Amino acid sequence: MMRRSAEVSSALICSTIMLAACNVLALPDEAAGRVVSVISGDALGVEMLIGDSRTAAVDSIRLADIEAPSTLTQEGKAAKEYAYNLLMNKTVYLDIDDSSSTGRNEWSQLICVVYLMDGDFRPVWPPVNRLLVDAGTARVSNDSCNEFDPSAWWAEPPSFLPGEKRNQLKAMQQGQRHRQEAYTTSGGAAASGLATGEDRKSSILDTSTAGRISIGYRK
Repeated sequence: MMRRSAEVSSALICSTIMLAACNVLALPDEAAGRVVSVISGDALGVEMLIGDSRTAAVDSIRLADIEAPSTLTQEGKAAKEYAYNLLMNKTVYLDIDDSSSTGRNEWSQLICVVYLMDGDFRPVWPPVNRLLVDAGTARVSNDSCNEFDPSAWWAEPPSFLPGEKRNQLKAMQQGQRHRQEAYTTSGGAAASGLATGEDRKSSILDTSTAGRISIGYRK
Protein backbone atom coordinates (compact mmCIF):
# COMPACT_ATOMS: atom_id res chain seq x y z
CA MET A 1 0.00 0.00 0.00
CA MET A 2 2.82 2.37 0.90
CA ARG A 3 4.58 1.54 -2.37
CA ARG A 4 1.39 2.25 -4.31
CA SER A 5 0.99 5.63 -2.55
CA ALA A 6 4.58 6.53 -3.36
CA GLU A 7 4.03 5.68 -7.03
CA VAL A 8 0.88 7.83 -7.15
CA SER A 9 2.70 10.73 -5.46
CA SER A 10 5.59 10.49 -7.91
CA ALA A 11 3.19 10.49 -10.84
CA LEU A 12 1.40 13.58 -9.52
CA ILE A 13 4.70 15.41 -9.02
CA CYS A 14 5.82 14.56 -12.57
CA SER A 15 2.49 15.72 -13.98
CA THR A 16 2.72 19.01 -12.10
CA ILE A 17 6.25 19.64 -13.37
CA MET A 18 5.22 18.85 -16.94
CA LEU A 19 2.22 21.20 -16.78
CA ALA A 20 4.36 23.98 -15.37
CA ALA A 21 6.95 23.47 -18.10
CA CYS A 22 4.27 23.56 -20.80
CA ASN A 23 3.14 26.98 -19.58
CA VAL A 24 6.65 28.48 -19.71
CA LEU A 25 7.69 29.27 -23.26
CA ALA A 26 10.53 30.97 -25.06
CA LEU A 27 9.78 34.62 -25.73
CA PRO A 28 7.94 35.02 -29.07
CA ASP A 29 10.50 37.53 -30.32
CA GLU A 30 12.14 36.14 -33.43
CA ALA A 31 11.96 39.72 -34.68
CA ALA A 32 10.86 43.11 -33.42
CA GLY A 33 9.89 46.17 -35.38
CA ARG A 34 7.72 49.24 -35.79
CA VAL A 35 4.45 49.08 -37.70
CA VAL A 36 4.84 51.61 -40.53
CA SER A 37 1.82 50.69 -42.65
CA VAL A 38 -1.47 48.83 -42.37
CA ILE A 39 -2.40 47.26 -45.69
CA SER A 40 -5.60 45.57 -44.52
CA GLY A 41 -7.19 44.13 -41.41
CA ASP A 42 -4.75 41.20 -41.49
CA ALA A 43 -1.63 42.54 -43.24
CA LEU A 44 1.00 45.03 -42.11
CA GLY A 45 4.24 46.68 -43.12
CA VAL A 46 6.90 46.53 -40.40
CA GLU A 47 10.24 48.32 -40.23
CA MET A 48 12.56 45.87 -38.50
CA LEU A 49 14.44 47.07 -35.45
CA ILE A 50 15.78 43.58 -34.73
CA GLY A 51 15.45 40.89 -37.38
CA ASP A 52 16.86 37.53 -38.35
CA SER A 53 18.05 35.92 -41.58
CA ARG A 54 14.48 35.74 -42.93
CA THR A 55 13.53 39.40 -42.51
CA ALA A 56 14.05 42.47 -44.69
CA ALA A 57 14.64 46.03 -43.49
CA VAL A 58 10.97 46.80 -44.14
CA ASP A 59 8.86 43.68 -44.48
CA SER A 60 5.34 42.62 -45.37
CA ILE A 61 3.58 40.75 -42.55
CA ARG A 62 0.53 38.50 -42.82
CA LEU A 63 -1.10 37.78 -39.47
CA ALA A 64 -1.26 34.02 -39.09
CA ASP A 65 -4.51 32.05 -39.02
CA ILE A 66 -6.92 34.97 -39.33
CA GLU A 67 -8.72 36.50 -42.28
CA ALA A 68 -10.17 40.00 -42.57
CA PRO A 69 -12.67 41.09 -45.23
CA SER A 70 -11.41 42.57 -48.50
CA THR A 71 -10.61 46.27 -48.33
CA LEU A 72 -12.91 46.68 -51.35
CA THR A 73 -15.84 46.19 -48.95
CA GLN A 74 -17.09 48.48 -46.18
CA GLU A 75 -16.36 45.74 -43.64
CA GLY A 76 -12.81 45.47 -44.93
CA LYS A 77 -12.29 49.22 -44.74
CA ALA A 78 -13.55 49.19 -41.15
CA ALA A 79 -11.21 46.27 -40.33
CA LYS A 80 -8.25 48.15 -41.79
CA GLU A 81 -9.13 51.27 -39.81
CA TYR A 82 -9.38 49.26 -36.57
CA ALA A 83 -5.99 47.63 -37.20
CA TYR A 84 -4.51 51.03 -38.04
CA ASN A 85 -5.72 52.57 -34.78
CA LEU A 86 -4.46 49.58 -32.80
CA LEU A 87 -1.06 49.12 -34.43
CA MET A 88 0.21 52.07 -36.43
CA ASN A 89 3.64 53.25 -35.20
CA LYS A 90 3.61 50.66 -32.39
CA THR A 91 6.67 48.52 -31.68
CA VAL A 92 5.73 44.83 -31.84
CA TYR A 93 7.23 41.39 -31.44
CA LEU A 94 6.91 38.94 -34.33
CA ASP A 95 6.67 35.19 -33.85
CA ILE A 96 7.53 33.97 -37.36
CA ASP A 97 6.29 30.67 -38.76
CA ASP A 98 9.06 28.07 -38.52
CA SER A 99 7.39 25.41 -40.66
CA SER A 100 9.34 26.61 -43.72
CA SER A 101 12.85 27.96 -44.20
CA THR A 102 11.58 31.42 -45.20
CA GLY A 103 8.53 31.75 -42.94
CA ARG A 104 6.64 33.21 -45.92
CA ASN A 105 3.53 32.47 -47.95
CA GLU A 106 3.22 32.41 -51.74
CA TRP A 107 2.98 36.22 -51.80
CA SER A 108 6.29 36.54 -49.90
CA GLN A 109 4.58 37.79 -46.75
CA LEU A 110 6.04 36.70 -43.41
CA ILE A 111 3.46 34.60 -41.55
CA CYS A 112 3.45 35.82 -37.95
CA VAL A 113 1.70 35.93 -34.65
CA VAL A 114 2.11 39.54 -33.56
CA TYR A 115 2.40 40.83 -29.99
CA LEU A 116 2.12 44.35 -28.71
CA MET A 117 4.58 45.12 -25.92
CA ASP A 118 4.30 47.04 -22.69
CA GLY A 119 6.49 49.96 -21.65
CA ASP A 120 9.13 47.54 -20.37
CA PHE A 121 9.29 45.66 -23.70
CA ARG A 122 7.44 42.57 -22.50
CA PRO A 123 4.89 40.92 -24.83
CA VAL A 124 1.25 41.69 -24.08
CA TRP A 125 -1.28 38.86 -23.98
CA PRO A 126 -3.37 38.07 -25.95
CA PRO A 127 -1.65 38.38 -29.34
CA VAL A 128 -2.88 40.89 -31.89
CA ASN A 129 -4.25 38.05 -34.05
CA ARG A 130 -6.78 37.23 -31.34
CA LEU A 131 -7.51 40.89 -30.57
CA LEU A 132 -8.67 41.40 -34.15
CA VAL A 133 -10.92 38.33 -33.96
CA ASP A 134 -12.35 39.46 -30.61
CA ALA A 135 -13.06 42.88 -32.12
CA GLY A 136 -15.07 41.23 -34.89
CA THR A 137 -12.87 42.63 -37.66
CA ALA A 138 -11.37 39.25 -38.61
CA ARG A 139 -12.22 35.58 -38.28
CA VAL A 140 -10.12 32.54 -37.42
CA SER A 141 -8.86 30.78 -40.55
CA ASN A 142 -6.59 28.00 -39.34
CA ASP A 143 -3.86 27.08 -41.81
CA SER A 144 -2.56 23.59 -41.06
CA CYS A 145 0.57 24.33 -43.09
CA ASN A 146 1.99 26.69 -40.46
CA GLU A 147 3.17 25.93 -36.93
CA PHE A 148 0.52 27.92 -35.07
CA ASP A 149 -2.58 26.75 -33.22
CA PRO A 150 -5.06 29.64 -32.95
CA SER A 151 -7.03 27.87 -30.21
CA ALA A 152 -4.04 28.53 -27.91
CA TRP A 153 -4.76 32.28 -28.12
CA TRP A 154 -7.80 31.76 -25.88
CA ALA A 155 -5.89 29.68 -23.32
CA GLU A 156 -4.47 30.95 -20.04
CA PRO A 157 -1.64 33.44 -20.61
CA PRO A 158 1.74 31.68 -20.56
CA SER A 159 4.86 32.86 -18.78
CA PHE A 160 7.64 33.61 -21.24
CA LEU A 161 11.29 33.10 -20.45
CA PRO A 162 13.52 36.20 -20.70
CA GLY A 163 14.69 37.03 -24.21
CA GLU A 164 17.78 38.77 -25.52
CA LYS A 165 15.80 40.99 -27.89
CA ARG A 166 14.05 42.63 -24.95
CA ASN A 167 17.45 43.65 -23.60
CA GLN A 168 18.43 44.94 -27.04
CA LEU A 169 15.27 47.06 -27.26
CA LYS A 170 15.88 48.48 -23.79
CA ALA A 171 19.45 49.34 -24.79
CA MET A 172 18.16 51.00 -27.97
CA GLN A 173 15.70 53.08 -25.95
CA GLN A 174 18.41 54.08 -23.49
CA GLY A 175 20.63 55.12 -26.38
CA GLN A 176 17.79 57.20 -27.84
CA ARG A 177 17.30 58.94 -24.51
CA HIS A 178 20.98 59.79 -24.27
CA ARG A 179 20.94 61.21 -27.80
CA GLN A 180 17.78 63.20 -27.05
CA GLU A 181 19.29 64.63 -23.87
CA ALA A 182 22.41 65.66 -25.76
CA TYR A 183 20.30 67.16 -28.55
CA THR A 184 17.97 69.11 -26.25
CA THR A 185 20.96 70.34 -24.24
CA SER A 186 22.32 71.79 -27.46
CA GLY A 187 19.00 73.55 -28.13
CA GLY A 188 17.21 71.00 -30.35
CA ALA A 189 13.72 69.55 -29.91
CA ALA A 190 13.23 66.14 -28.30
CA ALA A 191 12.36 63.26 -30.61
CA SER A 192 9.91 60.49 -29.77
CA GLY A 193 11.19 57.10 -28.55
CA LEU A 194 10.04 53.56 -29.26
CA ALA A 195 6.24 53.48 -29.16
CA THR A 196 4.91 50.49 -27.24
CA GLY A 197 1.36 49.32 -26.72
CA GLU A 198 1.09 49.75 -22.96
CA ASP A 199 2.33 51.79 -20.03
CA ARG A 200 5.35 50.67 -18.01
CA LYS A 201 4.76 47.52 -15.91
CA SER A 202 6.78 45.79 -13.22
CA SER A 203 5.12 42.54 -12.14
CA ILE A 204 5.04 39.16 -13.87
CA LEU A 205 1.34 39.43 -14.70
CA ASP A 206 -0.07 42.95 -14.88
CA THR A 207 -3.52 43.84 -16.15
CA SER A 208 -3.28 46.70 -18.61
CA THR A 209 -5.76 49.51 -19.08
CA ALA A 210 -7.20 47.66 -22.08
CA GLY A 211 -7.83 44.44 -20.15
CA ARG A 212 -4.76 42.79 -21.61
CA ILE A 213 -1.95 41.20 -19.66
CA SER A 214 1.76 41.89 -19.77
CA ILE A 215 3.45 38.51 -19.75
CA GLY A 216 6.98 37.44 -19.09
CA TYR A 217 9.13 38.10 -16.09
CA ARG A 218 10.21 40.69 -13.58
CA LYS A 219 12.48 43.43 -14.84
